[in-house]
Order: sequence, then structure tokens, then C-alpha cells
Amino acid sequence: MKKILERIKWLLLSIPHDKLLHFIAGGVIASFFAIVIGATAEYCVLFSAIAGCIKEAVDEWRKPGAWSYADLLATILGGLVIQIEVWIA
Repeated sequence: MKKILERIKWLLLSIPHDKLLHFIAGGVIASFFAIVIGATAEYCVLFSAIAGCIKEAVDEWRKPGAWSYADLLATILGGLVIQIEVWIA
């Protein structure tokens, strides 16, 4: 069990801080739409994907060449985790 916890800790520490923030943001956006608005699970990940695209478009507008598909993916994955939780619940 200790070895498993060490591997989980290593995995969490190896994720770049920026990607972790994108993941959390995608989860928060999907949670908002799932809980407050009452959107179905299918829309949770859609809203986080839209928010991720808007964020990356703003980054690209501010600094050309700043678009990051890895950031977009991290945001979408955060929404996907919430979508799966909504399906389970």
C-alpha cells in the first residue's frame, strides 16, 4: 500500500502546475453546469471544452503562438471526470 501511495504522489507531483489548474478549471465549470444549471452529463464536458477553447483563443489573441492543445486537453479531461461522476450518480 505504501508503494502505491508513493506512486500516486509521484504522479501528482509530476503533473505541471499549469495543467493541473486547467484540469481543476474544467472540473469546476462542468460541476457548475451539472449542479447549479442542472445540465445533463453529456453537456458537462461540452461546456468545459467550450471554456477551454475560449481560454486558448484568448491566449492566442494576447500572444500569437500561445495556443496549447495540452492545456485544452487538460481542461476537457477535468470536465470528463465530472461527466463520469454525473453518469454514476
